[in-house]
Amino acid sequence: MTPISNLLDQIINSSSPEKALKEMSYYGLSDNEKSTLRKKDYEVYQGKVRELVKRGNDLYIYHTDRLTAFDKYIDMIPFKGAILSAISEFWLKEAEKVLPTHLQASPDPRVLKVKAMEPVKAEVIVRGYMAGSMMRAYEKGERVFCGASLPEGLTSWCKLPEVIITPTTKAAAFEHDEDATPDELIEQGVCTKSEWQEISKQALKLFSLGQEIYEKKGWILVDTKYEFGRDENGKIMIIDEVHTPDSSRLWVAKTWAEKTKAGQSPDMLDKEIVRRWLMEQGFKGEGDVPKVPTQILVDLAKVYLEVAETLIGQPVKCHEHTAPSPCLDIL
Repeated sequence: MTPISNLLDQIINSSSPEKALKEMSYYGLSDNEKSTLRKKDYEVYQGKVRELVKRGNDLYIYHTDRLTAFDKYIDMIPFKGAILSAISEFWLKEAEKVLPTHLQASPDPRVLKVKAMEPVKAEVIVRGYMAGSMMRAYEKGERVFCGASLPEGLTSWCKLPEVIITPTTKAAAFEHDEDATPDELIEQGVCTKSEWQEISKQALKLFSLGQEIYEKKGWILVDTKYEFGRDENGKIMIIDEVHTPDSSRLWVAKTWAEKTKAGQSPDMLDKEIVRRWLMEQGFKGEGDVPKVPTQILVDLAKVYLEVAETLIGQPVKCHEHTAPSPCLDIL
């Protein structure tokens, strides 16, 4: 395997970077591979950016290079799947120090083997700063967001008086999640009251751990999305990705105060980089997705890689070629 930094340089330095990006990106399991797996009694599911392969109590999470924003497929971020897999593995191992997770092993750079769980059909968004959809709602005059009351006088990108949880319902791939309150999730049967108490307890504990570790790296964990599941005994535990630049906002700590005081957006280390480029083109989820320049896609991959290698402390490596799938033989 090759360091991903070298592979990204190969894309940019090639005679046709756009072609090289397509050739070196991992789109996921092919239809033939999925058919073969199903004949071997595996269940195969496709999400927006990850594909799941399940048999019995074993679940394999395949991380593709697909990038989504505004609930739309945007493009491929080369080696994004391997980078996010490495970040999630790091954080799931850290999380195990304070709460249970479903992680079992990492049999391939793009794959995590985990214990199969019954998912709680909600996304648990924990927020420590004013950003994203909550900031936009606040600017329009809303002072209650997903059941959480917000005081007057908050400014864009400011630190919140306290960390809050703003859940959403869990929609199908490429459908829109809906804001919800904890009471609504309980009324809809998504979880019980006692389950929500455990979920919120674990979410706040994990977010605190994430903020602490990222702070030591010079970064701010602004907000993040968690997902939870139930094991065969009904025990609640964290599942899916944790604290990745795909599921979280990360800002550079040393420039945050100066930039926000001047009314400027913070320096970012997450997919907000591409999201903002899309909005500059007038795209906010409606109509055709603008073609993102290859350089921006590779630049985002380098940002993700910086996060991963800073956390892990060593180069992240991956297969150079992705067709046929190099990670199918782990099953």
